[in-house]
Parts: sequence; structure tokens; C-alpha cells
Amino acid sequence: MPERPVNTGRKDADGFRQAPSTVPPGTCAVDPEPSGAPFVPHPDPEWMGEGVPGVAIADPEGPGCLMSAGPRDTLVVHPEDTRGHLVGNDDCRDSGCCGPTGLQGPNFRCSGCGAPVATLFAECHGPYETHFLPDAVRMVPA
Repeated sequence: MPERPVNTGRKDADGFRQAPSTVPPGTCAVDPEPSGAPFVPHPDPEWMGEGVPGVAIADPEGPGCLMSAGPRDTLVVHPEDTRGHLVGNDDCRDSGCCGPTGLQGPNFRCSGCGAPVATLFAECHGPYETHFLPDAVRMVPA
């Protein structure tokens, strides 16, 4: 998994402040760390690490932050590579000021069968990347 780029705070042509994508268009990586929902309290109330890729999430029910307990080994792709292949998940309407936060879980479904398959992280405080659930994809040689 490549190092995640830092968000510079600059707006793109559409007015969004997203960080550059973690992976270039046409490529992918496997993220060995937990990704996305569900989120659980970190055992150390002083911890301020990554809750979703690139951000700590304050625990609304106690001190400290939440951390991802989501699936490991998600397939990370450039978000533009999924255009036209996925449809929004009406069960997940989480959004920050610049895009989906991914806090509610998979926010995209397969356009063919309708199964939840991927989470777009596109909020300005984190990286710009799409994570496919490991059980939802199959890698095959080109």
C-alpha cells in the first residue's frame, strides 16, 4: 500500500479540497489495515491515530477516538476508475463538506446485482480513495 498523500487544503477545479488519490488511475493496491465501518473505541483514550484512512474520529460516547474494525485486505483503487461501474448505496448517505466520509460503511453497490461492494472516502480531511470489500472482488490477470 503506498503512503497516503497529505491534503494541502487547496481546492480543485470543482471546488473540492480532496487530497490526491493514494493510487494512480488504472492501478490498485491491497490495504492490509482495517478499513471503514464498523468503528470501535480505541483502548487508549489518548490515542489520536487513524480511524478511517487519514483521520481520527472522536468517540461521541466517551473519551478518545474510534478506530476502524472494518475488513482488512480491501482493494484500493482511484475513485475515477469506478465511474459508471457502481451505483450509490441509498442506505449510506454520510457526507462531509467535500464528499463521502465512508463512516457508515459501503456507500456504493454493484450496478449489476445491487450488492454493497465499495466505500468511497472523499472527505477533505482524509485520502481520496475507493476501497472494495475483499469478498466483493476477484483479481484476475489482464
